[in-house]
Amino acid sequence: MTNETDSFVNEVDESLRQDRALAMAKRYGPYLIGLFLIFLLVIGGWQWWQGEQAKRERAQADALVAALQMVEAGNVDGAKAELERLSGAGPRAYRAMARMHHAAILQEQGDLEAALAAFEQAAEVANNPIMRDTARLRAAYIAAETEDFAALQTRLQPLIESESRLSFLARELLAVEAWQAGQNDIARSTLENLTLAFDAPETVRQRAQLALSVIGPAPAAPADGATAPAPSEGEN
Repeated sequence: MTNETDSFVNEVDESLRQDRALAMAKRYGPYLIGLFLIFLLVIGGWQWWQGEQAKRERAQADALVAALQMVEAGNVDGAKAELERLSGAGPRAYRAMARMHHAAILQEQGDLEAALAAFEQAAEVANNPIMRDTARLRAAYIAAETEDFAALQTRLQPLIESESRLSFLARELLAVEAWQAGQNDIARSTLENLTLAFDAPETVRQRAQLALSVIGPAPAAPADGATAPAPSEGEN
């Protein structure tokens, strides 16, 4: 009798569970189906967006290559116009590359002011640190010809303080321009630091050592109590 009662109770419990499950399905089923459909739409939209981005990047890359081929073919004006167009549209990386190539053409044509501005714009657009620092360094090389030493030193400081390997080239440029500006102390200390920077490229260290040998050591400080030599008769 007990087995029959237990069996009956189990059947009733199972029936109640099924009824509750059916009631919950009727109540919440449409919402769950809606959430699932939204999930599918989100996934599909994300995949579509990624596909569109990839298509845009391929189109931008193809257009950039075509513009560079124009330069090789001698159609510089056409290349400049196309690079100018590409620098204002598409993914940021390609916009920065287009701006840098456009700046390089301007520099080669001798339009240093426009080239400097274009490299600065490329640095602002670039979201890749290496590309950004490369544009800044290219701008600094032009600024070395168009700006005074103080302005160049200010321009180079962020590059010098960065962890980029381009910082060594920035220090080298600073030392050379300091030397030419008569700032031998700055040139000497910068070059000495470069020769001791074991993570610097070997060619940079070698050039720094060579430049130091040309500049020569710092003048010896006068001994205590010694007086500076009197100027000769011709030094008035």
